[in-house]
Amino acid sequence: MKRKLSFILALAVIATIFSVVTASATEVKKIAKIKQKSATPTSVTIKWSKISDQAKYEIKLSNGKNGKRNYNKIKKNQYTIKKLKPGKTYMIKIRAKVNGSYGAWSDVFNIVTAPKIAYKWVGGKLQVNWTKVKAATRYNIKLALDADKKKYARATKLTDTTYTFTRKKLSILSVNRVFNISVRPYKNDTKLYMHKIKTRDIEITGHRGRMDIAPENTLVSFKEAYKANYDAFEADYWETKTGDLIISHDKILKACDSKADVRTLTINNIKKYPIVKGVNVKKYSTQYLPTVEQAIKAAAKYKLKIYLHTKDNATSDKAFKKIASYIKKYKMEGKVTVFARDKNTFDRIVKNKVRAGFLTLPNSTEDVKNSLVFAGTHSAKVVIFRYCEYINADLVKLAHKYKLKMGCYNINNRTTASEYSNMKGDFLITNVNYFN
Repeated sequence: MKRKLSFILALAVIATIFSVVTASATEVKKIAKIKQKSATPTSVTIKWSKISDQAKYEIKLSNGKNGKRNYNKIKKNQYTIKKLKPGKTYMIKIRAKVNGSYGAWSDVFNIVTAPKIAYKWVGGKLQVNWTKVKAATRYNIKLALDADKKKYARATKLTDTTYTFTRKKLSILSVNRVFNISVRPYKNDTKLYMHKIKTRDIEITGHRGRMDIAPENTLVSFKEAYKANYDAFEADYWETKTGDLIISHDKILKACDSKADVRTLTINNIKKYPIVKGVNVKKYSTQYLPTVEQAIKAAAKYKLKIYLHTKDNATSDKAFKKIASYIKKYKMEGKVTVFARDKNTFDRIVKNKVRAGFLTLPNSTEDVKNSLVFAGTHSAKVVIFRYCEYINADLVKLAHKYKLKMGCYNINNRTTASEYSNMKGDFLITNVNYFN
């Protein structure tokens, strides 16, 4: 009798365990809602209904032919799928996994990438073309002067993938201006994801901000670079006696009409020296030498990149660590480059895990080549040269071979800028605004 009772109890325990396992498996719900949040020509961000904090997710993607991909162990209920093709429709489905148990696959959901836009100037006209979006039935295109949102031209209900703007469409049309071009595909009356580009083939960096209209290396100079539609600004800095980092081109406070050495001062001392020299200094309210943190904060606010020139080879490792902390604080990863001309200083920038650039004032083609080899083999992200006769398209290609972004300064007119742009240079640093 006891054996029979034990056997029955054992069966009951097994049945209970089995029912728990079965229940845990069926508790993993099917994902009910999927939403496409955004798209570029090569990526799509999607979000879906959350299952639980413990859930991990799996995505299956198909292009309807032979192209299939799996994305596993996704921890959040949002994901950006990359390396896609412009204007294409892809099919996805998602399932959750909780404690080793899978839920059912979601229903198939279609995602669409944005079109890729290209442009060229033809006889004073701006010709725009874009990749066909398979799901689209029509397109709207808009051309807007970036510095003045009220001045724009548009065309709607286009079925072709090319359009030409003329002066009849927009009287201010000129190669010397920077425009935003946006193309929005529609599927009947439903908006698909648009793409936007600027009519600029190279990034423009303001040397010490907009030093042509404001006192250089000041917050107003950086703001003027933003207002002029620049992509970035460059600034010089020094380390003070107390380890603070101050924006200034010279170690002697020339802009403040003082012979004081920034390296011997404290942050409180520097606040006693207003800037009294510089372009249009009387036009702007009293300016003081900003800190590196203030400069990075301004770049973040204006959504600009910033290039920080380390002027003193004796700058401490603590200074580079501080810059790294500011980058993290203002979420400027990949947008702040700290550069130096001295190789040892450059190596210390790299060692302190800051995006590093290497500066050279070349006196020969060999100087350029040697600098590229050094930068490319010492973890640089950027190289900067003084623009001169030694810079050419082959050297730009060599920079790109080392996966370096190549920039040049002293490019102060449209003709030289176009020449360097045609070499496929990545950015230029200018003292003068020759765009809008």
